[in-house]
Amino acid sequence: MSSTPDTRAPNERLAEIVADALLKAGLVPSARLEDLKRKLAAGTAKAEDWSHWIESAQRDARTEGAVRR
Repeated sequence: MSSTPDTRAPNERLAEIVADALLKAGLVPSARLEDLKRKLAAGTAKAEDWSHWIESAQRDARTEGAVRR
């Protein structure tokens, strides 16, 4: 069994790990995951981005909860 080496830059690998953990914790919506990874890897995520991501996740959770009832 051969595994292909990960050729991504360390910042891209770290951005993916962090973004996936935030998604799993329900702190960011899946629809924003690629934007989050891109901005984390580039170091361009701003406070407004974080607010938007977290508010979107909370809104999605409320909507999903209302649908389940």
